[in-house]
Amino acid sequence: MNYESISVENMAPACGGIIEGIDLAGEITNQQFDEIHQALLDRTVIVFRDQYLSEEQHISFSRRFAEIQPAAVSGFEKNENFPEIDILEYDAEIPPHVTSELWHTDFVGRERPSMGTTLYARDIPPEGGDTIWVSGISAYEGLSVRMKTYIDGLLAYNDAYKNYNEQMRPELVKQDYQSHLQKRERLGYSPALHPVVRTHPETGKKGLFVNESMTSSVKGLSRRESDYLLHYLFDHLRTPEFQYRHKWRTNDFAVWDNRVSLHYAQFDYTEHRLMHRVVIKGDIPA
Repeated sequence: MNYESISVENMAPACGGIIEGIDLAGEITNQQFDEIHQALLDRTVIVFRDQYLSEEQHISFSRRFAEIQPAAVSGFEKNENFPEIDILEYDAEIPPHVTSELWHTDFVGRERPSMGTTLYARDIPPEGGDTIWVSGISAYEGLSVRMKTYIDGLLAYNDAYKNYNEQMRPELVKQDYQSHLQKRERLGYSPALHPVVRTHPETGKKGLFVNESMTSSVKGLSRRESDYLLHYLFDHLRTPEFQYRHKWRTNDFAVWDNRVSLHYAQFDYTEHRLMHRVVIKGDIPA
């Protein structure tokens, strides 16, 4: 679309947009925010360059999209004074322990997955650490008519603990991450049942809503049928034409729509990388 108060540079046909000339620390008019919100719907992930935000400003801007997800939902390290902010701080000695090797959609293992995420690049290594997003809409549209017909209406279980086991995460089993409290929470946990094809609540567009990190099985199919179908869809979602790969700069500020996307955070760096994350509360997928 044509924007009047912002400038959006499309970064890939499927998704991704760079917005420059906006100071998120300043006063954002209603028109500017409406167009920023529309750009998010149009591009799935948008990135603002050269932002200098305090923690309060990061939280305040995130809250304009919707209510912020309660801090206790996330297992990441927290900012002591601003619990709404997750601290994602890694280097060669402290590697990321959650997203490594897995494409995922944030918090899809819950009844109400997050609506979106804002991520502020506080310190970026000179090379590596890119993030790749996939448009679930483009991936769905890239399927054959017969496959679309088959998967429309199917439901799949999404297990938040699918990959927290001895095989995938052996280091976590031995760490305090698996505290007695979290083990009790896990015993009372049930995987979330979501549509394989999700209809976006604002645009009405359909998008694939499965990911290899948490989607475990398709309801109503045998284990073998479910595995074949999900493995095909996982592989289909990795098609480069459905992706946008972002090379971070320090002070980049990204917003993405979790309702129609998944992403992959590369761990190919050795130097310090620090990101601040705020998660925006979502609704029940339709």
